[in-house]
Amino acid sequence: MTRSRGVQAMADSCPKPATTGSNNPTPVISSKTLFQGRRMIAIEHNGERYALRITATGKLILTK
Repeated sequence: MTRSRGVQAMADSCPKPATTGSNNPTPVISSKTLFQGRRMIAIEHNGERYALRITATGKLILTK
């Protein structure tokens, strides 16, 4: 699978996680960076496509 240019640019511009002595720090990506002004994005995982959207009240909902 190849990455689209937008996803690659987003991945390249994301800050690297700070190390806290842990061998596997959890990366943090802001929703603003992830959505880039959109209300919904698609996420592919294990060959399945999911929709992640921002509701009118600002909450996140992930659906298959």
